[in-house]
Amino acid sequence: MNGMDAKPVEYIRITRTRYEKAGFEPYRWYSSETPPPWTPMRRPLAECRLGMLASAGVYVAGQVAYHYKDDTSMREIPKDVAVADLRFAHVTEHMLGDARRDPNCLFPIEALRRLESEGFVGAVADTLYSCMGGIYSQRRTRERLIPAVLEAVAAQQVDAMLLVPFCPVCHQTMSMIAREVEAAGTPTILMASALDIVRAVKPPRTAFLDFPLGHTAGRPGDREGQYAILRAVLACLETMTEAGAEEMLPFRWRADDAWKRAAYEQQEDRRAPRDETPRYQTEADRTLAERLAAVG
Repeated sequence: MNGMDAKPVEYIRITRTRYEKAGFEPYRWYSSETPPPWTPMRRPLAECRLGMLASAGVYVAGQVAYHYKDDTSMREIPKDVAVADLRFAHVTEHMLGDARRDPNCLFPIEALRRLESEGFVGAVADTLYSCMGGIYSQRRTRERLIPAVLEAVAAQQVDAMLLVPFCPVCHQTMSMIAREVEAAGTPTILMASALDIVRAVKPPRTAFLDFPLGHTAGRPGDREGQYAILRAVLACLETMTEAGAEEMLPFRWRADDAWKRAAYEQQEDRRAPRDETPRYQTEADRTLAERLAAVG
């Protein structure tokens, strides 16, 4: 493995290069000038009620899908949802192929339920949450999304929050959320695969998985791997003892990290058009959502 392969991908640099090539002004990534807030765990994880927020635009068949123009809305996802009913709508939809085949790549619900059944986690909140974290406006994140997240966390009365980002901008959004949730008194743990973006924002706790974007919670179909990753991530809630703590998880995508070289070589902008039209994963989803809206 050469030097490039050993290092996390530099997504800020990649984005800057792509914007320059397309003739855009460079995107101004958020950078925090203050240390992260810190709220200690009040009880063991095995006695905690755990909440989750995922930023990959997860919705349940029948719900209205997300739009791609800085959509700051959230969706409620029941803890007992059927995985087959989970869908994704996100501006970087070109990276959703594996997650659409196995939603656990970005919404680790089956591993979460298993950890609850084993008693590793005291309880998982009955309602989990999702958002479309590809919100380029940091102002909209601060003024609209973060207050909604804080309200949901307070209503759930959870003891800790698991945050699962997706795309580069999702990592910024979720890191900003982590700081505010922690400042409001709830411990957080951020799963991450874009370390440079996370480090710029400075969330309280980060567990870094050196996997390609779109696989923040593991490989598709790899139930044991997804379980091991999530168990290691949640354990950080107990083992991390100071603000800004990072855990470099030992899992490898594969022996050959060619995906990192491909990340630097892929320079064209492949984001979907940004407008306020809900983008359903399937036409059947659109039909169902419209029918349910019509009846009530």
